[in-house]
Amino acid sequence: MVLHKESLISAHHNYLVNDMLSAGFLLGDPHGQDAFWFLANVVPPGQTTALVSGTVFDGEARFLAEIVQGRLVRNPGGCVLQQAAGGFRIVSFEGKTILSVNTQAFTNGYLTRIQGKLYDERGELRMEPSYEGVKVYGEARLALEAPVS
Repeated sequence: MVLHKESLISAHHNYLVNDMLSAGFLLGDPHGQDAFWFLANVVPPGQTTALVSGTVFDGEARFLAEIVQGRLVRNPGGCVLQQAAGGFRIVSFEGKTILSVNTQAFTNGYLTRIQGKLYDERGELRMEPSYEGVKVYGEARLALEAPVS
């Protein structure tokens, strides 16, 4: 008997994480209090903008900012959100790019490439650039089947 496994790659929109395509991925718990989390949410058909949210800490475990669907909502670190064609960048007070998100349109769908070094509330590395995507560390859900609310 041959068993079939449903692919978690979206026919519409994917992210590049750990050298794989994924419809969405989650690090940490988005409902936790003042803890690290990062969500590259599933993008529904008809929408083209990547749905990226999370908390940003530096390597010294200082809370810098919170992003909700590409918008800064808390910003004690004085970060700057720079909009760009196909995405955005979060830049530190010192002018260093912390996170960049760029979505590219293809004939059959969209691919979002995320770049950046993200740390958790203990200062431990949780995500870093890897080729054209990111590599994640620690507990993660690397293949979301549906949007996370």
